[in-house]
Amino acid sequence: MERFPSLTATIITGSGLSGEYAAHPRIRYFEIDQVEKLPDGNYRSVDTSQSFEQAIASRKRAINEFLQHQPADIFIADKEPLGLSGELSDALKILKAKGTTLVLGLRDVLDEAVKLDLEWKEKGITDAIEAFYDHIWIYGSPDFYDPLQGLELPSSVVSRCSYTGYLYQPHPEFEQLAPEGLPDDYLLVTAGGGGDGDFLMNAVLSAYEADPSISCPAVLLLGPFSDSAHEREIRSRAQRIMGTAVIGFNSEPETLILHARAIIGMCGYNTFCEVIARNKEVLFVPRQTPRLEQSIRAERAKELGLCEVVKGEQADDPASFADDIRSLIQSTERPKPGHNLDMSGLQRIGEKVEAILAARNHPSLEVEHVG
Repeated sequence: MERFPSLTATIITGSGLSGEYAAHPRIRYFEIDQVEKLPDGNYRSVDTSQSFEQAIASRKRAINEFLQHQPADIFIADKEPLGLSGELSDALKILKAKGTTLVLGLRDVLDEAVKLDLEWKEKGITDAIEAFYDHIWIYGSPDFYDPLQGLELPSSVVSRCSYTGYLYQPHPEFEQLAPEGLPDDYLLVTAGGGGDGDFLMNAVLSAYEADPSISCPAVLLLGPFSDSAHEREIRSRAQRIMGTAVIGFNSEPETLILHARAIIGMCGYNTFCEVIARNKEVLFVPRQTPRLEQSIRAERAKELGLCEVVKGEQADDPASFADDIRSLIQSTERPKPGHNLDMSGLQRIGEKVEAILAARNHPSLEVEHVG
């Protein structure tokens, strides 16, 4: 935001975590009804008094009303071109009519091509992108992966695509901070958001139970969406393993990552960026369902020498997974070959926003982001 002193930004969010982050005088949050993803890939309303369909209808009304009265110069949609379940369909029309520059932001990996192509055709997503979006920003690098490969896209859509590089913001001040109350040497286990990471936490605990001689203590970072009942069970198990620590939500995990000897994670986008940017030794245990996003990202990173990968069913064997953990810990003593990923995405997005605002012939005013 410092680059644009007169810019204000609104983040339209259904995460429920806006209050956990440091406030900024020119960034505001507009909260809509929360929904949560189930293990099978379906969703439900967090508010149990309403159905998922009612939650989506409420989100749609709220977004439409907000944008009718407070249209933006730039609107960035995160990952889902039409929203989670079509709630942006009318909003895109509203913004297009008001002359807003519409941007679709996509992660470096979405899903396997066959499944994604079918989904986009069934939902009319390609047609919607062609009709509404002016730019498609891919938050990755072309030498890592093309998230749209294998899709039948018109040239008019392909021509709007550009790679930004990965979205990583280094915080040098964290290098001077040591995590309080943790061992000097530890293995960090992170579940990202945490909603579906319980299997990873339990797999690590089982490995430590099977092999108490693992020398590096584990620190388990559960994530903000960890199920409360599962969290209690994990904490109870961890208390019986000497040296193991459990941390709930942490809005700034970089300090934990920076000071860890090695990392075990699921290979979600944010974890991937934070770990790879810090050149940490990492073992990914990617989720296999409902999408292959994490698995594709992890396997590609392994090809480039950036990580090691263990599949979920392999992690279910405590003795075998304990061996994997030992190997990971020992690998910190070996030189690490590497592939330098482009981590300048935030800087490049700033340049793109600057160019859009310049083309609109006025200073920066308002940016909306929905995600």
